[in-house]
Amino acid sequence: MNRINKYLFILTNKYLIINFFIISIFIIFINLLELSRVLSEDNKTIINFLYLSILKYPAILNEIIPFVTIISVAFLIRNLISNNEFVSMRNLGYSIFDIFLPISVAIFILGLLFLFLINPLAVLMEAQYDNTLNNKDNSLYSIKLTDNEMWIKNEIDSQNSSFINIKNINLQNMNAQNIKILLISDDSNKFIYAEEGKLKDNLFELNSVNFYDFKKEEYIIFNNYNLNLNFNKDNIINSILKYKLIPFYQYINHSKTLSKFNLYSPEIGLYYLSEILKPIFIVVIGFVILGFTSKFQRNENFFKVLFLSISVGFIIFLLKEIITRLTISLSLNFFLSYLFILLIPFFIGLYQVIKIEND
Repeated sequence: MNRINKYLFILTNKYLIINFFIISIFIIFINLLELSRVLSEDNKTIINFLYLSILKYPAILNEIIPFVTIISVAFLIRNLISNNEFVSMRNLGYSIFDIFLPISVAIFILGLLFLFLINPLAVLMEAQYDNTLNNKDNSLYSIKLTDNEMWIKNEIDSQNSSFINIKNINLQNMNAQNIKILLISDDSNKFIYAEEGKLKDNLFELNSVNFYDFKKEEYIIFNNYNLNLNFNKDNIINSILKYKLIPFYQYINHSKTLSKFNLYSPEIGLYYLSEILKPIFIVVIGFVILGFTSKFQRNENFFKVLFLSISVGFIIFLLKEIITRLTISLSLNFFLSYLFILLIPFFIGLYQVIKIEND
């Protein structure tokens, strides 16, 4: 890497870090206002606000990375133009593509850093954030999916709880098969195996039940057995569909699980693909902003440059949202949809760069 490339690489990282800090602080302030609305009066303490803000911070960083890229590239190019460095590089034979190469490398490395580090951290802390705000519900039940099985811990009361394992369940009619339940209480522990059952409201209606009491050492067969629950169909579906609380390295397994329960959709596929390819997407965004900001002259108003950059970024996000909505409503192939999300901005930026090169 020669001096100019190294200089551009370091300068790009500098602007990215500065803008991340400034913009994230602003977003955190807005989040504090939201927290003041959702927190109960008893929980509105400085420690709670600080704790929840820290939990939310990685997710905020992960969300604002495209916007930060837009602002950072706009500031960077404007700085190069104002200091006559952009013209000097051009006079040395550097093309726009040559100038963008070290910038793109810095952006791409940042994107990989966010994918491998910030994404899992954001998911972990966002889950804790949600659990803290909804502590009452989470103390009653917890629903987890592992190896295409459903595990549910159900707190009946302070002395009684149950652990439920379900191999197969139809979430349309809530019919389940191959059900194993361990009932734990102060008096005695019991094991239940049922061939099938149905979740109805907050009741689990079991059929063909084998019941074993460990304390009495009794083995009983029931035709029917009802188990009280602290959750219902909506709670199960919501827990499964929290696809945004899954780290990137579990996307494939989680997609298979959702497919098993007939809950996989183009929306989820597009979101997972967008997260994995986000490093490439922000490079494309930077390329587009470069194409529009490089045409400005040294004496032009910077706010004009900044306004144009934000407007272009807004149009890209609007395009992404429109394609996402069409993908969901028309059940389009999400690979093809994301290809359009990448290529349309890329060709817009390529047109601008070629136009500047030819002027």
